[in-house]
Amino acid sequence: MPRALWRGALAFGLVYVPVEVHTASRENTLPLHMLDSRDFAPVGYQRINKKTGKEVDWQHVVKGYEYRKGDFVALTEADFKQANVKASETIQIDTFCKASEIASIYFDKPYYLAPGKGGAKVYALLREVMQSTGHVAVATFVMHQRQHLCLIEPYRARLLLQTLRFNDEILEPEGIKVEGKATPAE
Repeated sequence: MPRALWRGALAFGLVYVPVEVHTASRENTLPLHMLDSRDFAPVGYQRINKKTGKEVDWQHVVKGYEYRKGDFVALTEADFKQANVKASETIQIDTFCKASEIASIYFDKPYYLAPGKGGAKVYALLREVMQSTGHVAVATFVMHQRQHLCLIEPYRARLLLQTLRFNDEILEPEGIKVEGKATPAE
């Protein structure tokens, strides 16, 4: 079985279901590489300090947030974990609803949810209840140092976790013409 991208648990109320997250899709892009035209040797990226023009070793590279033009604050792994400790190992289900209540524009990327150690029976029960009621779960969790909104739904014999875009990530269709007229902002 492929290696899990994330391990933790689905949680709602007093229910706790150990799960693993696995990739459910792949990009069908042509992987092109930068090459030296003289000998076709791969060309890599350099980390250059924009002030000094000198190369920076990986050991000196940190993540930072630009809070004002030209002013940064450095963030550590501990900062990311401390920002949302509870969500770092839990997919917190906030509500259940009908799948039709979520517009497809919000769908981002699918992942398979597999039962974690000792969670097979509760996992199967949750999947069966969701199938029989036609409901999906809306939840949040942290993966790759980013909080995600997600939908969990039954898919064949397993559960599928579909990351969702937050409302502020959706662009309004202002200025897009439909039948010769501009669309009004909703």
